[in-house]
Amino acid sequence: MRGFTARALLGLLSGSALCGVAHADRPELGAFFDLQQVAESQLKGPGEDIVTYTEVAGSLAGSIRNRRIVATATYRLSYRIPEVGNISKNVNQDGAMRLQANVIDEWLTADTGAIITHSRISASGAAPQSNTANADNLAQTYSIYIQPTLSHRIGDLGVNASYRYAYTRNESGQTGVVVGPPNDRFDSSVSQEVTAGFGMQQSALPFDWTVGGQYRRENTSNLAQHFRALKITGEVKQPIAGTVAAVVSGGYEKTQTSEREALVDPLTGFPVLGKGGRFVVDPASPRILTYDMDGFIGDAGLIWKPSRRSRFEARAGYRYGGFSVTGLIEMHPSDRTGLTLAVTDQIQTFGQSVSGSLAGAPANLDVKPSPDPGSSYQDCLFGATAGTGRCLGGALGNASAEAYRERAATIIVTRALRQWVVSGSFGYTHRTYIDDPNAPFSLNGVVDQSFFGNLSFAGQLSRVSGVSFSFAGSLFKNGQVGASDVMSGSFSANYNRTFGRSISARATLAVDASKQDGITADVSGRAQLGLQYKF
Repeated sequence: MRGFTARALLGLLSGSALCGVAHADRPELGAFFDLQQVAESQLKGPGEDIVTYTEVAGSLAGSIRNRRIVATATYRLSYRIPEVGNISKNVNQDGAMRLQANVIDEWLTADTGAIITHSRISASGAAPQSNTANADNLAQTYSIYIQPTLSHRIGDLGVNASYRYAYTRNESGQTGVVVGPPNDRFDSSVSQEVTAGFGMQQSALPFDWTVGGQYRRENTSNLAQHFRALKITGEVKQPIAGTVAAVVSGGYEKTQTSEREALVDPLTGFPVLGKGGRFVVDPASPRILTYDMDGFIGDAGLIWKPSRRSRFEARAGYRYGGFSVTGLIEMHPSDRTGLTLAVTDQIQTFGQSVSGSLAGAPANLDVKPSPDPGSSYQDCLFGATAGTGRCLGGALGNASAEAYRERAATIIVTRALRQWVVSGSFGYTHRTYIDDPNAPFSLNGVVDQSFFGNLSFAGQLSRVSGVSFSFAGSLFKNGQVGASDVMSGSFSANYNRTFGRSISARATLAVDASKQDGITADVSGRAQLGLQYKF
C-alpha cells in the first residue's frame, strides 16, 4: 500500500503539471536533494544518551496558477541511516497536493487532493511534535479524494450538485505493548458525499433563499463500521442593515452508525488484536446500531460583512438532540495579513475528518518548507494567501476507529512584516465518542479534549541568509478511565544560507519534550546540519 499510494500521489503531481503546461507559460516546478546529519542527546528521561544518524531525502514542489487550473503540490521521501545508538532504518513520506480545474465555464469544476502525513496511534501514547529518530506512536497516514461539481445559473435561480469520493488509510507496524486501555486503531475507510441545492441570491426578492440536501456514507474496515447521514435544509437570509444580515435555517437530519462486535479472548477478557494492533471482528456477531438520531434541526444567526475582505458569522440552534453553536471569522485586511477562525459542531470519523479537511483547504497551498526540518508534518495546511488554510490537528492527534461528535475551534493567522513573516495555527477539539455501550472497553460517552498549536517567525538577515524560530505544542486530555493525559512541545532555532543558485545549507538546534501521566518526562536536544541541492 505504501508504494501504491506514493505512485498515486506522484501520478497526481505529474497530471497536475501536464495539465498546467497546456494552459500556462511558466509553471513553478522544482526538485531537491537533501543530506542531513542529525545528533540527539537525552537531557531527561529514559533512552540512550546520544544517537546519531544520516537522513537522505528527495523532494518535489510545484505550483500552477492560470485561468483554468490552480494546482499546488509538495512531496518528500526520506531514508534514515543509523550510526550511533539504538535507532532503526526507516523510510518516511510527507506531502500534500490540491488541484482545482475549471472544466467547463459556468458549468463544471473538478477538485482533487492527496496528503501523506503522520497521526498518533494510541491516545495514551507519546505525542511527538517532530518526526525524528525513533519517534514513537506515529502511523503513516494517506488520504486522497476527487470531487466534480456542477454549478449553473438559470436566470435568477442558481443550481448546484457535487459528489466526493475519498479513501483514507493508516499504516503502522507497531503491534507491541498497548499503552493504557486497549483502543481500536484506525485502519482504512471509503467515504462518499453527495450534495445538491438550488436558490436565489440578489434577485428581485427582498431576501436570499436556498434549499439543499446532503448525503454522507462511509464504510470503515475496523469492525465493519458503517456511517450514514442524510440532511435536507432550507435557509433564508434577510438583510437588516447595510452590512448585516439575519439568517435562519431549518430542516430534517438522520444520522446512523453501526458496527460488529470485536472478538474477545475468553481467558483474558481483552479484545483479540490483529495486524497493526487493531481489533479483530467476531465472525459470529450481528451488526449493532451504535447511534441513531433523526428529527428537526435548525439554527439562526447573523452575518456581518463590513468589507469585501472581512466576514463575521455566528449561529446557534438545535442539532443532534441538543444545543449547537457554529461560527466563522475571515479577515484579510491586506495581501500580507490574514486570519481565519472556524467553530464547528458535527458527527465525525477519522477518515472523513482528514479527507474533509483536505478538501476544505485552498487549492493554492503554501508549499514552502517547514521552518524546522524535523517537523515534516504539521497540524494545518496553510494557504498561499495570508491567513487561509485548514487544520487537521484535531484528527491527526488521535487516530481512533470510533465515530464521535466533535465540537472544535481552529484559528490560522499570518502577518508579513518588512523583514519577518509570523504565522501560527491554534486549535481545540472536544470529542464525545460513539460506541457499542456493551462492548469491552467501550468508548461510548467518553469525552476527550485536545489543544494544539504552532507558531513560527522567519526573517532574512541578508540577501543570502536567514533565520527562523518555531514552536509546536499539544495537550491531550484523555477521558477514558485508566488512560493517560499527554503533553508535548518542541522549540527550534534555524539558520540557512544559500551558495549560488543551487546549493543551500541549514543548521538547526532544537529541544523536544513529552510528558505522560505516571511516566518521567522525556526531554531531548537535537542538532542538525544539512545541505540541499536544487535541480
